[in-house]
Amino acid sequence: MNIRLLFIITACLLLCGCGKENRIVLTTGFEEGELFCVGDNKCFVPEVNVYVKSLEDSYSDVYGEELMEHSVEGIPVKDKISSLSLSRLAEVKAMGMLAKERNITLSEMDTDKCSKAADRYMKSLSDEDIRDLEITPELLQTMYEDYALANKVYDDITKDVNPEISDDEARIITIQRILIKGEDQDEIQRKADAIYSRISEGEAFDSIADEYNEGSESKYSFGKDTDEFPAEFVDVCFNLSKDEVSSPVITGEGTSIIKCISTYDREQTDANKARLLKKRKSEAFDDVYGSFVKGLYTDFTPDLWTTLQISDRSLDTDENFFNIYNEVFMVSKASRS
Repeated sequence: MNIRLLFIITACLLLCGCGKENRIVLTTGFEEGELFCVGDNKCFVPEVNVYVKSLEDSYSDVYGEELMEHSVEGIPVKDKISSLSLSRLAEVKAMGMLAKERNITLSEMDTDKCSKAADRYMKSLSDEDIRDLEITPELLQTMYEDYALANKVYDDITKDVNPEISDDEARIITIQRILIKGEDQDEIQRKADAIYSRISEGEAFDSIADEYNEGSESKYSFGKDTDEFPAEFVDVCFNLSKDEVSSPVITGEGTSIIKCISTYDREQTDANKARLLKKRKSEAFDDVYGSFVKGLYTDFTPDLWTTLQISDRSLDTDENFFNIYNEVFMVSKASRS
């Protein structure tokens, strides 16, 4: 793994968007084991080790341990997780600088929770885990404090975001469609008109869909902000009543005949409200954060990056840095990033 290249890419993407004036500097004035700094905030090798192993654990829990042996778009999953770990750490360090600017600090209760989390994680590690991670109780405490402070910054920036999202804005509908493709639009239209006439005369939509649908699927559930379909298609769908069938609708993909299966799915709509609120908060945060990081600089030590090796051994512990934080700070699933 070219970890140095991963960091350069990560730092550039995170801190150096078009028109920004960040400085990324190669330097030798670092403490032992210091990988990079964002502003005045430093990141050390054990922090990367902990993030990588915890993220590997999280993904393995969901997708199975064999995921770590696969590649996505030609890039090993382990390399992608390393890149994600670097990105998260760089963001946490940047948010620590933003906390200073906004005079945000941890309360005594916050610090106590960080101590509890660090103690719990440290006690769960075997001697071999500790050697692999190169972690100390003091650095682990600092990591939890950094992470808690970053979350506090995010909450402060997004506290005024309107949490009210109407049912109509978040509404999820389910439709069934018959998609007809082809090069000759006149022929497609004749075929679609004939199919629509048969449905209008009482033939079952399902049976005709089985015969004529050229799409990979026939049923879809989505909200108004979906990017799966063009706006004109979505508008037609949301204006249909339950069991109503549309006349042929032309899009770039082909011509569709649409049947509304459900105009409102309560469970999916509630889930979409949570997603839309998170999107609102992310947009509010990005406005502030994006402006702030324009003036930050990032330094890193190239020699350490080129020689850094993260152990392939799975940790003995069943604990996870992020899971412990969520439990100790009582972070709900809906609010997790």
